[in-house]
Amino acid sequence: MGFFGRLIALVRGIFLQSGDDMVSSSPRAIHATYAAAIDDAKQRYKEMQEAVAMLARERQKTEDALKKLDGEERDLQRKLEGALAAAETEPDNQAHVDAGTRYLSRMKEIDDKQETLAGELETQKSKVEEYKGKLRSFYQEIEKLKREQGEMVAEFISNQRMLQLEDQLRGLADTAIDDSIVAIREKVGRMRQEVTIASEMRSTTEGPQDGLYEKMGAEREAANRFDDLLKARARAKTGVPEKEREIG
Repeated sequence: MGFFGRLIALVRGIFLQSGDDMVSSSPRAIHATYAAAIDDAKQRYKEMQEAVAMLARERQKTEDALKKLDGEERDLQRKLEGALAAAETEPDNQAHVDAGTRYLSRMKEIDDKQETLAGELETQKSKVEEYKGKLRSFYQEIEKLKREQGEMVAEFISNQRMLQLEDQLRGLADTAIDDSIVAIREKVGRMRQEVTIASEMRSTTEGPQDGLYEKMGAEREAANRFDDLLKARARAKTGVPEKEREIG
């Protein structure tokens, strides 16, 4: 896993170890979670920076070794030229031949060493540049975490307030009238129905009796009237004057 993958895994690991509810329950918790991830990332960045610096030092050592070999080779080349010149002047002097042979042998060793070091230097340069690029990207990821830390906290607060407002508006819409008022309305409504039912029951039990009384009263009144009429006719037959009838 690369450095960035480990960084993402680090942040995810903090959330998993602490639990989503704990690390995301408040702006302070979110800030602290990101702060821990940033601190760990900074420590990893420092370690990576030191490792890249070590690679760079090794590269520098290789470059210095190549420069030293180049200098030695130039010195041997001059000595070889001298040995050749001396051998031409004194062809029977074996010392010139031995010196020239020694110079050539060393120059061959230098060539082989230079070839090996040149290969190592290319590898070291490549690694240094590669990890310098990763180091820059890693730094950018840390800066991104810092920005995201503030953005996440701000967005959490904003969303939290919006949700609270939504809950408040929803609550006002659902219970725009106080529960006690609703209870009173329901109680009065039930009482109204009870009164209506009682009235209906009373009319069903008292109605027939009232009708009977009214019928009996009408009959009594008619009978009295009939009796009065009979008495009037009787008086008329006996010759009682009308005025006396009125007085009597």
